[in-house]
Amino acid sequence: MRFLIRFLRKTAAGSIEHTDRIIEAPVITIGRATDQILHLKDRRARLQHAQIAPKNGGLHVSSSSMAGVTVNGRSTRDAPLSVGDVIEAGANFLRVIDAPDGVDFAMTFELNEDDGGEHLEQSWTTAVSGVAGFSKRQLSWALLATIAVLALGLPALTLVSPGLASVLRGTDLLPDDGLWLSGPVHSAHSTTATECNACHIAPFQRVPDSACIECHDSVAHVGDDAPRVVGEVRCATCHQEHNEPAQLVNRHQGLCADCHQDLAGDSTVLPVSDFLDEHPEFRVTLLQAADDDGWAATRLLLSEAVSADRSNLRFDHKVHLDPDGIIAPDGQVVVECADCHELDAAGALMRPVSMDEHCSGCHTLSFDPDDPDRVVPHGDPPAVVQELVEYYSARLLGDDPESNVQRVRRPGQALTREDRDRVAAEARSRALEVAADLFERQACANCHEVSRTDGDSESPWIVQPVRLTESFFPHSRFVHSTHDTEVTDCESCHAASDSESAHDLLMPNIDTCRDCHGSGVARRNASEQIPSTCIMCHGFHLTASGE
Repeated sequence: MRFLIRFLRKTAAGSIEHTDRIIEAPVITIGRATDQILHLKDRRARLQHAQIAPKNGGLHVSSSSMAGVTVNGRSTRDAPLSVGDVIEAGANFLRVIDAPDGVDFAMTFELNEDDGGEHLEQSWTTAVSGVAGFSKRQLSWALLATIAVLALGLPALTLVSPGLASVLRGTDLLPDDGLWLSGPVHSAHSTTATECNACHIAPFQRVPDSACIECHDSVAHVGDDAPRVVGEVRCATCHQEHNEPAQLVNRHQGLCADCHQDLAGDSTVLPVSDFLDEHPEFRVTLLQAADDDGWAATRLLLSEAVSADRSNLRFDHKVHLDPDGIIAPDGQVVVECADCHELDAAGALMRPVSMDEHCSGCHTLSFDPDDPDRVVPHGDPPAVVQELVEYYSARLLGDDPESNVQRVRRPGQALTREDRDRVAAEARSRALEVAADLFERQACANCHEVSRTDGDSESPWIVQPVRLTESFFPHSRFVHSTHDTEVTDCESCHAASDSESAHDLLMPNIDTCRDCHGSGVARRNASEQIPSTCIMCHGFHLTASGE
């Protein structure tokens, strides 16, 4: 989130001066420790006293201290914040103010001038009874020296002596360099948790990208077809280890928006700062038949691709989704989306639709009413003709005991050459007659683009190959299984019941998604909207994809 902290200070003349500081962080930490964002100089405060963080669609202040914090005069350990609220932490006042444009949360930070600080007065030079006459100051210096030896000296020796490092890490009696960790190692790196040098190649230097790529086979941000590092982005910029709560991936909105809201000079990428407020129209990737009989991926704006799907398929969703059902071999059948569109094993995309698995139950490839179980193969016109020729040859020759067709050969008699030629010609003639009915009227032409050629080829029919686009948004992430279809049915996003052409692209536009998904900044959303940051749908580690 983007926080504005306004530090107030009273000058000698009695006027108030302020200094603004912008903080990009998921939470604002408050405490006496020097690593806290708001550093309190009050001994009554704990080292990590409180924090301000998103919760339940708003911002809350919470404290791990038993005394908690005081919000609007009442002591509490957790409270929601709104404009005008005053938080007291020791001798400090934090007041929530209206956030200016571009800022998610704003507050002032000031010292309570009425606090005299009497609680800080200590007699540091007076001897402490029962401690051999040592004063508090002397005891403090002795404790500091002990800590320096145990927490700095011994762990520092491990940098020059790997053998000592193994000894210290293997015992609970003496401290090792694990004391220097700012937090535990994430569970994803548990196998190397005790091998600090696996990532920290050089002492007191930040982890280089080469140490990450040693185990993680990944490239940096990709532009066009070649790897391209964006600015000074490092792996550790987004993947921050040793943090609590353990979260290796930085999901903050500013991670992407800080750069992508103003990409001057890059005409290939449109500016985007927030899904709700500023996001370009969706682009889809479609497979189109190429001149070399292959398929090429084309990217189009969704508004330009409404009727641009060219898979060579003939299909009418409206007919198939008729609520009264369609006529099938087994009677009237009501077809639903899930009958043909099934989730893959990962629950993200849909499995490919196939003739054998999804269509053959209604669209049979039988060709002889007297033999309804006999079908021709799908997808290979020459094989269809050959299957028919063999079928009718067997019937004419009397090899089919169920056949009632006039047989050419009498039992016990050899077939003459003249008979063979007549059978072959008659079988092929009958096969081509039936094939013409299959290809042009009865079966194939219902779903495919079929053309007929002149000549004496094995099969005079050409059926245009069909290839359906499996992923229309290959550069984004979408998981169907997380969109509960018991609450949101398919028609909510895909208007299939009104589509009469396979050319229709039934992908939802950005406004459909905005019905549920709102801004990456929670407070800008309606109560029912899901805060949606860039990383929810887009990955940083992109790979070049043609489909």
